[in-house]
Amino acid sequence: MNRRGLLVFLFAVLILSVPSVFSGDEKTEEEQAMKTFKQYVSDLMERYRVEKYEQVDATSHCEGHEYVKSSYEPSVASKVDVRKTDSLVSPYAGILEFQWNERYSDCQATREKAQAQSDLKNSNSVNYRYTYAFQDGKWVPTEAEIGSVNPDDVSHLKWESCADDVAHLTRSGFKPDFGCTVPY
Repeated sequence: MNRRGLLVFLFAVLILSVPSVFSGDEKTEEEQAMKTFKQYVSDLMERYRVEKYEQVDATSHCEGHEYVKSSYEPSVASKVDVRKTDSLVSPYAGILEFQWNERYSDCQATREKAQAQSDLKNSNSVNYRYTYAFQDGKWVPTEAEIGSVNPDDVSHLKWESCADDVAHLTRSGFKPDFGCTVPY
C-alpha cells in the first residue's frame, strides 16, 4: 500500500470511529441525566412525604364561599421520563407525573370553625405534571400542570398550565390548587 493509500485508509478508519466515540459519550450523558433526575424525584417525593401540608381556605368543594381544612400527601406511584431536547442550554427535559391526595373536612362557615376540624373524611386526588430542564448539571423546575379527565378521550388526561389555573381560581375568589403552589 502506498503512502497515499495508507492516508486514505487511516482517514476512513478515523471517520468511521468518530460517531462511535460520540455516541458512547452521549449514552453516558443520557444515563447520567436519567440517574440524576430519578434521584431528584426521589428526594423531592421524600421531602413531600416528611413535610406536613395542611391549609384552611375557601374552596370550590363548598357551595358558597365556605372553608375547609385540607391535608395533602403525594401518591406512592409516579411516572418519570427524561427526554433529549435540541437545546444547548437545556439538553434534557425531565417530566414527573403523580397525584396529590387531598383529605378535607366538611364545609364550615368560618375559617376558625374549619381550622378546628379534626375529621378529614372527604377525599380527592388531583393529577399533576411537573417539568424540569437540565441546566449546568442540575434540574431546574420550568412548568407545573394540572390534569383533568378529557371528556373527548377519558383514557388520556387533559393538561392545563397551573399558571392558567391560578389566574382562573384567583379571579373566582379561591386559592389555587395545592399542587400548583407547592415548590417542585
